[in-house]
Amino acid sequence: MIDPLDLRRAFGAFATGVTIVTTADKNAEVYGFTANSFTSVSLDPPLLLVNIAKSAYGLQIFTGAPGFAVNILAENQRDLSNKFASRGADKFADTSWTAKSTGSPVFDDVIAWFDCEFFRQLDAGDHVILIGKVLDYGYSSDSPLAFCRGAYLSFGLSPQMLQLISSGGNLRVGALIEYDGKLLIQTDPDSGEVRLPIVDSVDNSDTDNSLIRLLSQSGIKAHLPFFYAAYHDGGTRYVYYRESLQSVDNLDQSHHLQFVEFDAIPWQAIQDNAITTMLKRFLRERSLDNYAVYIGDYDKGDVYPAPPAGS
Repeated sequence: MIDPLDLRRAFGAFATGVTIVTTADKNAEVYGFTANSFTSVSLDPPLLLVNIAKSAYGLQIFTGAPGFAVNILAENQRDLSNKFASRGADKFADTSWTAKSTGSPVFDDVIAWFDCEFFRQLDAGDHVILIGKVLDYGYSSDSPLAFCRGAYLSFGLSPQMLQLISSGGNLRVGALIEYDGKLLIQTDPDSGEVRLPIVDSVDNSDTDNSLIRLLSQSGIKAHLPFFYAAYHDGGTRYVYYRESLQSVDNLDQSHHLQFVEFDAIPWQAIQDNAITTMLKRFLRERSLDNYAVYIGDYDKGDVYPAPPAGS
């Protein structure tokens, strides 16, 4: 039997762009929701599709509208994505947009937009597929906002993180790695202190102090695709990555690494408060399948949220 939450995580491995789908009713009231379920369908005729959950607040509006628009968001439009992923009151307040021929809003500075008339509607389980015929469109060469595994992706580092990583001082690079419902930890053989795997570099496996090499030598093939936290403590900078593994070879414990069940994390052996705080945040976000990135210093900073996967 398929676990819906686990299946959602598998679907979430497919990296997508982020869109906001909009429409207007007969009274020119406008509606919109954030979605990454957008697909081009045909060039002749020009067709595209989006999915809307049957539980969505605006389902009847969208399925009854004569048309809709798809706004593909730019890399710097995370706040707009979050706003339309919520169930707030007037999402269009303080937002610049223009109504196209269908009356559907198109936001300023999106990297592409498509104004569509209704073409076909398909029932699909707990979603409805809306197929639109493109009447008009536009696009730019700006970088897109991307989404994968419950988090935003970027084609470059954020300015805050880039500044922190490139500043002076020592650099320590660690990883928060999950496999089969377990967390990878490292134990100091002398003191018994527990920490997350951490070294001085994340370079390729040919570098002596590489995190990739440490993991590889222990039987773990990691790619470390997602940033999870970046902070500084005095003259030392810390950067942590996040990854969920699908398989692990026979784990070599010569580097004192082991996987522990999440409900058996040895909290009393973790002496670094930053690690404790990060792990507790991770457990909360994991339960929601919705991750964020922390940027700041040892004691305080900013957490950049990601919207729910899908719409």
